[in-house]
Amino acid sequence: MENKQKIAIVGIASALVVGLGTFAAIELINKNHTEDNTEIAVETLEIESADDDFETAEKYTFNLTDDENKITKPGVYTVTGSITNGYIDVDAGDEKVKLILENVAIKNSSGPAIYIESNGNVHIETVGENTLEANPTEDLDAAIYSKADLIFKGDGTLNISSTIDGIHGKDDVKIKSGTINVTASEDGIKGKDSLTIQGGDITISVGDDALKVSNDEEADKGILTISGGNVTVKKSKEAIEATQINIGGGNIDVTASDDGINAAADFCSQMAMSPTNNSNITVCKINIAGGTVKVNAGGDGLDANGSIYLSGGTVYVDGPSNSGNGALDYDGVFEITGGTIIATGMSGMSLNASSATQGSALINLSQTYSAGSTVTIGDVTFTPTKSFNSIMVSSAAFEKGQSYDLKINGQTVQTIEFSDYLVGNSTQGGPGNRQGGPGSQQNYNQQGGRSL
Repeated sequence: MENKQKIAIVGIASALVVGLGTFAAIELINKNHTEDNTEIAVETLEIESADDDFETAEKYTFNLTDDENKITKPGVYTVTGSITNGYIDVDAGDEKVKLILENVAIKNSSGPAIYIESNGNVHIETVGENTLEANPTEDLDAAIYSKADLIFKGDGTLNISSTIDGIHGKDDVKIKSGTINVTASEDGIKGKDSLTIQGGDITISVGDDALKVSNDEEADKGILTISGGNVTVKKSKEAIEATQINIGGGNIDVTASDDGINAAADFCSQMAMSPTNNSNITVCKINIAGGTVKVNAGGDGLDANGSIYLSGGTVYVDGPSNSGNGALDYDGVFEITGGTIIATGMSGMSLNASSATQGSALINLSQTYSAGSTVTIGDVTFTPTKSFNSIMVSSAAFEKGQSYDLKINGQTVQTIEFSDYLVGNSTQGGPGNRQGGPGSQQNYNQQGGRSL
């Protein structure tokens, strides 16, 4: 999704508040005593960058008080103070607003800590240590609930605690920098149309989805992109969920009781179908082109109700210790053209790639190894935290025509011969991954190495 947003080019016939000083203007906004009836002509246009230029915007210092703190005018607001029962309400129409949270503490026992009613985009910048504690409502279901595009940045920390969701943007959400820690009973950070993480340090512990894009009705939306930063999900049901998931960089370490990374939508097939019969395999997809990705999943590790594409980066999947799920699950194709992946789990639902331009193997073992056993093949090493009897591995270092020892806890259990780029035997899943399909040229077992 292109980094585009709408900005307003505004012609204002008179000053923001005629004859009032900054303090008086802020008091007027804070208490919402009146509305400015000045005629404003607005022209909308698209720009390539999501960064608004606030250099010429009005600058204010906003001191919090209990109850409602209303912002109805565009500008840059440096917000300070600590309140035990209140919230910030941004309602500036189509205009742009930047909130600089500077060592702020907000508690709200009956709604969001920050509620953005505006239609324009809103930037939230953090300075120092900031804490939001909220008991949201069913309609306004997050500590930060926004109808506008949201952009987060800064050098500070934002700690969020919520009885429902942490951050919920009804349009696009972007995180550029800063430290964000979210603890929530349900979802962590959610955008409707898109969620983009370019940088920052994000830590999430939730009862449902950690990172989510909820639009699963429009094929050109529902996109979650991570291109940088550090993302840690300590607890979740599903760690990352969206129609399309693009990972191009960053360090990602997620733990989920169900699926780790899940590409899904209502319009995507829930059944394994051939690519010619299911156009949605190219819509619902996981695309990994860079970064380091670690997935610890009780359900499927990488799960696409469409396809998976690996062209770069390093991926470790600590899959389920039960045969009802797999370390990898896809309905369309799993194409490997680069990068490194090692995925462990149980053999009942094990899958190999559907095609590869580098050595890729699925090895189903005759015995189950305990959690903490170290797996090494060539230059790839991984220590799963759960028991396993199946290993899928691919690396650009695996050359066709060469053999590599598979070692577990330092002991060679077999030798993998790459007579082709794709070797091994898939047992379930997408087209070309059943017994005898492409990718099933060789069946590796522990007793005798390769058997044809």
